[in-house]
Amino acid sequence: MTKKCLLSLFLMLICTAAFGQESRNAIRDASFERGINIAAPSPLADTVCGAMLPDSTKTAVWTLRQYNSKFNMAAFSYEKWMGKHIYTLAGNGNMPAKVVTISPKSASLTLECNASAEYTGIRRKDQPWIYMTVDAPTDTVLLGLCKVLKLSFDGKISSWEDCMGPLADKAVHASTCVFSLRLRNVNRESRLWGRAFTIAMILFDNRLAGSASEPIVLEPDLAAEGEFVYCPQSALYMGGSGRLPKARQAFTVSADMLQIVSTALKEAREDAAIGDSYPAEWEIVGCSFGWEMTGTYNAALEISNLSLTVSR
Repeated sequence: MTKKCLLSLFLMLICTAAFGQESRNAIRDASFERGINIAAPSPLADTVCGAMLPDSTKTAVWTLRQYNSKFNMAAFSYEKWMGKHIYTLAGNGNMPAKVVTISPKSASLTLECNASAEYTGIRRKDQPWIYMTVDAPTDTVLLGLCKVLKLSFDGKISSWEDCMGPLADKAVHASTCVFSLRLRNVNRESRLWGRAFTIAMILFDNRLAGSASEPIVLEPDLAAEGEFVYCPQSALYMGGSGRLPKARQAFTVSADMLQIVSTALKEAREDAAIGDSYPAEWEIVGCSFGWEMTGTYNAALEISNLSLTVSR
């Protein structure tokens, strides 16, 4: 081999190593092996009152939120089966209120939310609905420094049951599953500096099963905690047909987040929700996913192989 060939090979190896160092998964504990903290069910307080820890020597990164629930997951019973760590909270009768299954070897997490244990009959319109979500901070990702920002994971609505039948108003009562990325403005010269902007991708909604979702922009007075929220079209993140899955159907999420953020800011600007802003002003600081139950449904979501790939 000539000196020229050796030099070319050496440079190629250096470039390959450098690229590998630049490409990383910004999701912390994507296998969930460190476990999950449990926040109290109060709609206002986020006090940690327990933890589900497959390995008690490690500190959990994720936190379970259970707003408006009558049942506190901290009172769970635990069993381990076939490498899975199963945390079950009793409800009314034989139906558990909630079940969390952590499977570190398969890098998967299942959230089962049984709202039939929460509501007596159909939820009233003036009655707050329950949440079962998990969230975690991500590694800080400055969008202005990214060449590639890809979100990907596999999912399945592993169970789903309508406990209300034809009596409920489907426009009001729903079982909705969402994956969100939380952004924060870092431009000190902008009036939006320090403000949050959430990209909320609908994974399942019994009212939209099998249908492509339309983009939605929520202004701060309509969104939770005074934040901007944008729900992109499912064609931008849902693999295959770009349509939302049906109950008990597996799916794959593959999303170019730089494209989604650019589209979100453009549409928010057109709706006067944010005003003039551009992607480089924002950084990703956290993620969350789980159930929002506005009706009496029993459902479970499984997520695995979670990755937010960042390349500069």
